[in-house]
Amino acid sequence: MSRPATTPAADRLLHCSPERTLFVTTDPTSGAPVVCKVLVRGSFRDAEREVALGRQGASLDVVQYLRAAVDPVTNRPCVLMTLHDGIDLDRLVGSQGALPAARACALLAPVARTLAAMHALRTPDAPHGLCHGDCKPANLLLTDATTLLLDFEHACPIAVTSRSGSHFTGGTFGFAPPEAETGALPTAAFDVFGLGATLRFLLTGGDACVLPQHDEVRDLVQACTALDPQRRPSAADVAIALEDLAARLADDDAELVLQQLTSGALDEAARSVALLPAGPRHTALLMLVARRQRLLARVGHVLRIPDAVPTAPRALHGAMIQAQRVLRRFPRHTGVLRWRAALCTATGHLLASAGPHTSALRREEQFEAASTWLADVIGAAGAALATPGRCPIPFRDDPRAVGLLHRDPLGFLRQQLQEVAEVRRELETDTLAITQAEERLDLVAAELAIDKMAVHYGGTSPTAARRRDQLHRLAFYLDRCARAQPNIERVIQLWDGHALQPLVAFATACTQTTLRAPRGDSSTGPVGLRSLQVTLVNLVEEFPHLYAQAGPALEALSSALGYTTDQSWLLLDEAQQLLKSVPVPVRPLQTNLARLDTLRILEALVDRPERPRSQLQDGIESLRLVLEQARATRDRLAHGAEQAMARGHWTTGLFDMERAVGALNPSDEGERGEAQRLRDRLAEARRRKQELEAAVRRNVELESQYAMLQDDATSSFRARLTVLGERRDCLHFLAMHLPADRGALYGRDLREVETRIALEEAGLAENELDGTEEPGARLRLARATLERVGATIAASDGGAEPPGRMLRLLDHWRTVTAQCQKEVERLHEERTVRARQRARLVAVAVAAVIVSVSAIGFAVRSWLWG
Repeated sequence: MSRPATTPAADRLLHCSPERTLFVTTDPTSGAPVVCKVLVRGSFRDAEREVALGRQGASLDVVQYLRAAVDPVTNRPCVLMTLHDGIDLDRLVGSQGALPAARACALLAPVARTLAAMHALRTPDAPHGLCHGDCKPANLLLTDATTLLLDFEHACPIAVTSRSGSHFTGGTFGFAPPEAETGALPTAAFDVFGLGATLRFLLTGGDACVLPQHDEVRDLVQACTALDPQRRPSAADVAIALEDLAARLADDDAELVLQQLTSGALDEAARSVALLPAGPRHTALLMLVARRQRLLARVGHVLRIPDAVPTAPRALHGAMIQAQRVLRRFPRHTGVLRWRAALCTATGHLLASAGPHTSALRREEQFEAASTWLADVIGAAGAALATPGRCPIPFRDDPRAVGLLHRDPLGFLRQQLQEVAEVRRELETDTLAITQAEERLDLVAAELAIDKMAVHYGGTSPTAARRRDQLHRLAFYLDRCARAQPNIERVIQLWDGHALQPLVAFATACTQTTLRAPRGDSSTGPVGLRSLQVTLVNLVEEFPHLYAQAGPALEALSSALGYTTDQSWLLLDEAQQLLKSVPVPVRPLQTNLARLDTLRILEALVDRPERPRSQLQDGIESLRLVLEQARATRDRLAHGAEQAMARGHWTTGLFDMERAVGALNPSDEGERGEAQRLRDRLAEARRRKQELEAAVRRNVELESQYAMLQDDATSSFRARLTVLGERRDCLHFLAMHLPADRGALYGRDLREVETRIALEEAGLAENELDGTEEPGARLRLARATLERVGATIAASDGGAEPPGRMLRLLDHWRTVTAQCQKEVERLHEERTVRARQRARLVAVAVAAVIVSVSAIGFAVRSWLWG
C-alpha cells in the first residue's frame, strides 16, 4: 500500500456516483495532472485488483493505470490513472445526437480490437482471457488518436468467479447481457453484447428512434445483442466488420439522405432520395421523408426553438419531454440538441438550488408547495438524467467533498421530499400538543409547547408565531370571560340558574385559568353580557376545538339575553301605557326605568326578530326624557331654552321653548305676562331659524349655480362674480349667527369663496388686459389686479398659509405688472430717442441752411458788388 506524502489539490470533478468519485488532481510523485478515482465503497484490495487488471491491457487502447493509493483527504482507497484529453461517447452523443453509421463504426472499431486483444490474453491470473464487463458509451473516451477503453472496475478473468464468491453482475443496465442477471460466468460474449448495445446507442442518439440503417449495420447490432451468447460474434469479427462498414459507408448516398433527414433538411433529403437506386432502403427513406414532411406541414413549429429557457421545474420537464419527442424524429437536429443541452444545464442549476430552496420553503412551512416543487424537480431531473451526456450540476468546491446531490440527484431529491414530510409530521405533532393544551384551557402548557416549537425551529417557525398570537387572543378572550362573572351572577337572579350552569362553569374555569385578582380589583371593570356574547362567538369561530366548552356557554347566554330583552320590552310597553295616564304616575315610571337601566348596564339587551335593540334603547331614552319633563319645572325649561338659543343651538332651544310654553297655564293671571314674553321669544327664534335654514339652502343653491357656470363654456366672469358675491354675503350671515363649530366651517367656505372671487377677478382682468393695447392702461389694470390679489391674501387668517394657487396668481400678476412696466419704460425710452433724433435732425437742417446761405453769399458777393 502506497500513501502520497503530500495532499494534492483537486482540480475539477469528472464524475461521481454513490460508490465512486473521479476528479483531476496533481500526482505528488511526478507533478503531472492525473485522474484520481476514490472508492467511496470498497476496500484497498478492490483498488489494487482494478489496477492489476487495467495494467494487463497496458499495451492496448486502454487508459494507463498508475497505481493504487489512499486519498489523504478522505482516507479512502483510490486509483490513479493517466489524464487523457477527450470526450466520452455518452457526452458526444448528448451534444451531436445520433451519429452516422460510418462514424459510429469508426469510433467503435478500436474498442472492438482492444476487447479482442483482452479476450485473447493468456496470463496466470486470466488463463482464458480478460473480460471488461462494463462496455458502455460513458466508459469509451474519444481522443485525437483513438477511442480508449476506461474503467476496469468490473473487469474479471473469463470463466473465473471472483474471490469474494459473488456472481458477476455485468456492469450497467441496458448494456449488460441478459445472462448477467442470472449470475452466469463472464465470457467474451459479455463485452460483445455491450459493444453492440453501444453501437445501437450511437446510431439512435440514445433514444428509441428507429432509422432505416444499412442492412449490414442492423444485422451487426442484432448479432451482437443476441439473447443467446453462443450466437454472438467474437470481438475480432466485430472489429473487422466495423472497419469494413466504416470504409464503405463513408461515401454512401443513403447515409447522406439519412443525415439530411435527421438534421431537419427535408427539402434536400427529398431531392437526394429521388436519386437513390430502387430498393428496400430507398423505399423506407422515401416513406420516412414523406412522413416528416407531413409532420412539419401539420405542426410547423415543432422545430422552432423557444426564446428563453424555462425556470420552473414543471416547465423544464415539459420542455425536456418535447425536445426528446422532436429528437426521436430528428435525432441530429443541431438547434434542438443545443436546446436540450440548455435545458439540461438549467436543470443542473435547478438541482444545485434544490437544497436551499426546499430549506427556505420548510422554514416558511410551505410544505405543500415544497412537496409539489420537489415532485416537479424529480420529474425534470429524471428526464434530464436519462438524456445522453447526463445533467451537469454546478460544483465549485473540492471534488472530494461532493455530496449526495451529485452522487445520486434523484436520491437527494427523494430524501428532501422525505425530510419535508417528516418536518410536516413533527410540526403537526407539536401543533396537536398546543391544541390539546388549549382544549384544557391550560395557557401555561400551551405557552411552553409554543416555546418548545420556537426553540426547535430556531425561532423561524411561522406556525409558532401564529399560535403565539392565537394564544394571546385566547388569553384575551378568557380574561374577558372571567371579568364577566359578576354580571353573570347578577343575571342568575333574573333567570333560571340551572340553565345558566354551563356559562357559570365556563366563566369559573376562565377565572382559574387566568389567575385573576379578587373581585374588588378596580383596574378594569366587569364585561357586559352582550360583549361576553360577542367574545364567545369570536372564541368559537377562532378556536373551533374549544366548542365543547364555549358552545354550551354561548347557547345558555343567548337564551338568557333573549329572555331579559323580552322582559325589557314588556317593561317599556307598561311604561308607555302609564304615560297616557293623567296625571302621569312618576313613581311607577321611575321603578320601570330603574329596572331597564339595570338591564342596560348589564348589557342584557340584544336584537330580537322584528324588534332591534336600537329601538328598545330609543324607547328607554324617550321614557327617560318624558320622565325628566314631568319632573322639570317651567323656569328651568325656559332658562335652558334661552341658553341653547344664545349658543346658537336653535333646534334644541326651540324644542325646550315649546315644552316650556306648552307647560304654561294661559288662564293664570300671574303667568300671562311671562307666557306672552316666551311666545314672542319663540316666534323670534323660529324666524331666525327659518332665516338660517333659508341661508343654508341658498348657499347650496349658489354653490350648484356656480358649478354649472364653471361647466358652461359660454358663461362670463361677471356672471360668476355675481353668484360668488351673493354667496359671500350668505356665508357672512351664517358664520356670524351659527354656533362656533358650524360657523368655523362656513368661515372656511367663506375664505374659499374669497379665493374664488380673487381668481375670477383675475381672470376678468386677464381678458380686459388682452383687449387693452395702450401700455399705460395695461399697467394700471395690472397694478390694480395685483393690489386686489394681495389684499385677498392679506385678508386671510394670519395663522393659515395662503393657498398655493393664490400665491401662484400673485406671482403671475407680479410678472405681468413687471412686463407692463417694462413696456411703458420701453415706450418712454423710444419717445425720448425719437425726440432726440428730431432735435438732431433740426439742428443739422439749420446748420445746412446756414452753410448754404453762406456759400451762396460768397458766390454772389462779387456779382453783387461788381
